[in-house]
Amino acid sequence: MEIKIHQCENVSDLREIILAHYDLCLEDLEQLKKSELSDPWTCTHMESCISILKDIKEKKEKILICGDYDCDGICATAILCKAFEACQIEYGFYIPKRIEEGYGLHVDVLEKALLKGYRNIITVDNGVRSIEAMKFVKDHQMRLIISDHHTFEMDQIDCDCLIHPFLADDTFHNCCGAGMALQIARCLIPDNKEIVALAALATIADSMPVTRENRNIIRKGLEYLNEGCMPALHALKNKPQDTFNIKMMSYTIIPKINSMGRLSDRVNVNNAVRYLLLKDQNAILNVARQINQINDLRKEMSSEMEKIANGEIKNAPFEIIASHDFHEGIVGLVASKMASAHHRPFLVLSELENEYKGSMRSVEGFDLIRYFSDFDRFERFGGHAQAAGVTIKKENLEALKNYIDTHEMIYEENKILECEYALEQAFSIQTVMEYMELAPFGNGFEEILFYIENIQIRDKISLANGKYYKVISTSGIEYLFFHSSLIPLIQDGMNIIGKVSLNDYRGQLHICIIVEDVIMENMYVQ
Repeated sequence: MEIKIHQCENVSDLREIILAHYDLCLEDLEQLKKSELSDPWTCTHMESCISILKDIKEKKEKILICGDYDCDGICATAILCKAFEACQIEYGFYIPKRIEEGYGLHVDVLEKALLKGYRNIITVDNGVRSIEAMKFVKDHQMRLIISDHHTFEMDQIDCDCLIHPFLADDTFHNCCGAGMALQIARCLIPDNKEIVALAALATIADSMPVTRENRNIIRKGLEYLNEGCMPALHALKNKPQDTFNIKMMSYTIIPKINSMGRLSDRVNVNNAVRYLLLKDQNAILNVARQINQINDLRKEMSSEMEKIANGEIKNAPFEIIASHDFHEGIVGLVASKMASAHHRPFLVLSELENEYKGSMRSVEGFDLIRYFSDFDRFERFGGHAQAAGVTIKKENLEALKNYIDTHEMIYEENKILECEYALEQAFSIQTVMEYMELAPFGNGFEEILFYIENIQIRDKISLANGKYYKVISTSGIEYLFFHSSLIPLIQDGMNIIGKVSLNDYRGQLHICIIVEDVIMENMYVQ
């Protein structure tokens, strides 16, 4: 990986470094600290959508919300449930079982809905690729609103109304499924904090760019959550005093909600929606314990699968590992862990009766979709450059292995790591607090990587029995080493690349640098 270090005119002024890094002026900086949600009525087809919903209410008809089994789909479903409940629109909802039914809007679900008196359907986080379902709706003279954010072909869409970020202006262009459901809900109930909090959770879960409306949703949602909104999400925190932020949501709340969808053979994912709709505190605490148990089981199963996978590694440039002991809902997590640990692509497959189902994960620079564009033996294959889901007949597994053996794996050029040169004196409690006010950071608005030279060590402290280390420099800045490979490189005068934050210890703030790399020699500064 190539490292490029930039230097602004004053490397001891954090504000100037920030402005230069993000290519902002002072007015832009202040604007980033604001988080007002945009006008949902500007979304294309929104008036038509709300008109249909009002007509359903006036005619006292029912509408079925059809969601997806990941955190985005679960939250999107809950958002519309809350909105329809508040507006007294009679509704039901259904999320398919991941393993038994798979992704999307299915005809058999529509058949059952029709028998139960539903003549109106709205999808959230799915629908644009459900061609057969669209035909069924039309043939049976039902009404269909599709709300989705996945790619689609316009000539394949046949519905009464399509709400999609690609049809909206740039403000909404990167919204996830729950982000678009939020826009519908806000036209019905404009001032509801819970629906914004759920959309923020989903936006983080789907790793959407932290730009434009997504940024507003996340900032507002986290603000509302930290005010006490959504007791159901508070009950899923590891510690009551934990603050809601992107990192906490990503490592604590999101995996717990996703576990409900992954283990569809052990739990009904629709109960995740019911949980998010609960208002009684005792009921919330009771179900939260059950969700924690499901997540603990998911972690235990993941760990066992990782052990099996590690024992099957062939040191191939593209690893394929299959086992009847692998749970179909967890193979993606294992593939991700293996690819990250071993720095090469992995395909982890669950062996079924006549086929394999699994997930593949890639590494930086290797595009899975492009690589398998000429392979035609998959029953199902979809995803993006870094992650994809597959289904393949057992008799075609050797063909897949032969394809990998005979097709060159082409990696794109190494990613350039952009860093900003800074002196230690640039960091004060005040300046770092101002920088942290620009949060949330994430995809499309990443935290700044700082390059800091010649660190003089005052103290070196072992943490977690030597698993981690904290170094305190002579200027009082704390440097945290969480990567075991970097610990032997700790020495006086070292140069580091890291991200700055504030550590609140017993009510006292400390400047803290999370060390991402140690550079043995001074780098050329551009």
